[in-house]
Amino acid sequence: MNVPEDSRTPSDSTVQHDAPDTETVAARRLSTSERAPLWSLRLHARETFAHSLVIVPSAYLLGAVLLGIAIPALDRSATGGGLLGVTPGEAQSIMESIAGGMVAFSGLVVSVAVLVVQFGAGQYSPRLVPSFRSDAVIKNALGLFVAPGVYALVAATNLGGSTDDRVGTATVLVALALMIAALVALFRFIGRLLDLMRPRRIYARLLGAFARAVDDVYPRPVAGDIELRALSPAPVSSVLRHGHRNELLIGVDRARLVQAARDAGAIIEITAPIGSHVGDDAPILLVRGGSSVDPRTLHRALTFADGRRLQEDPAFAIRCTVDVAIRALSPAVNDPTSAVEGLDALEAMLMALGRRPLESSAIEDDDGQVRLLLPSPDWDELVDLALTEIRWYGADAPQVARRMTALLQRLTESLSPEHHPALIRQQHALEVSLARIYHDPDELAFVGTADYIGIGGTSGAQVTRD
Repeated sequence: MNVPEDSRTPSDSTVQHDAPDTETVAARRLSTSERAPLWSLRLHARETFAHSLVIVPSAYLLGAVLLGIAIPALDRSATGGGLLGVTPGEAQSIMESIAGGMVAFSGLVVSVAVLVVQFGAGQYSPRLVPSFRSDAVIKNALGLFVAPGVYALVAATNLGGSTDDRVGTATVLVALALMIAALVALFRFIGRLLDLMRPRRIYARLLGAFARAVDDVYPRPVAGDIELRALSPAPVSSVLRHGHRNELLIGVDRARLVQAARDAGAIIEITAPIGSHVGDDAPILLVRGGSSVDPRTLHRALTFADGRRLQEDPAFAIRCTVDVAIRALSPAVNDPTSAVEGLDALEAMLMALGRRPLESSAIEDDDGQVRLLLPSPDWDELVDLALTEIRWYGADAPQVARRMTALLQRLTESLSPEHHPALIRQQHALEVSLARIYHDPDELAFVGTADYIGIGGTSGAQVTRD
């Protein structure tokens, strides 16, 4: 709800403070993707479709039902014995056998899939479970597993009613075709599950999702697109509170909020970054100055969910990558090579972030007036998120230390000087950790050498440096 400034309670004083007299913000215009019509609706549709295990299999079920009605009708209108010469009674018996067998088959496959997902959640990270749910191969395979049984059941009830005693050919052929498709899908399904268990494949999927999220959240600037502006925002005039159960903010319709702020002559400030938890009745949005803004417009611009999503949250891709890497470094797993593969992905992520306008948290309208303030993690926070825990848990693994040294070296050489302090700080922390663990000078020199593949790639690192 919208709370007027003069009616706030004492507990609101920590939120509805007067803004500083002047602050400098990096402002930019809305990107093309942010201006896309029906942005919130499209985000909800993508979210629903990606995480639903019902939509795609249900389409296969509907198709199986329609085939189960249409193909027997085609058989009843056919003349002649056909290719197989199957009588309606024989066809019905075959359909019943297929239906019973495919139901048991589907149950077995789904049980195996659940076990694999449980293993992946325990071995790597429970935050990867949504990637299993959103995988197109898995959804289509589940639909193909149940389609033959449903088709056979429906077709069995629609056989007969013809004076020709040999009319089951098309019905049986379609059933056999569906069974063959289900078996092919089974092979693809098993291969997909095994592929999703490979750390390198997990990192690749996270890196792909990260790249798409970065394009949405940090669009590439054009010349003169980002400007430093001195901002003197008005005091808070109203507060929007989250009126639902504890959830996480996963999306913000920036274009809608900019338009609402422009119409009201106000500045809208979001108090929580994307991916943060928002409790019951917690303030989520501040309106500074201007006339009143319809709370329903503000609510429709914010998207919440019960967990973080990769679509609008590049930092979550980093979080998942780090989770997988530090699981590999745990004593129970002891797989530093998988952590090195994670550092490969993190290097690509940090390199991309270092070339984007992370500081542009203010968005202007078309007249050049700042209308929206949206907090986002800065470079230092993202570097800490990517490297701190891996350094903490992996400093005693030589190949992890060598790969991290190479990562910091490459980022320092490739990115502009304003990014260097965070990298230098991480390098210093790594050196301190190594000095604490390794007391032999030769060992310390070995683990402190930059190596882009962990161990065995120092010559390539030297060539890159030169």
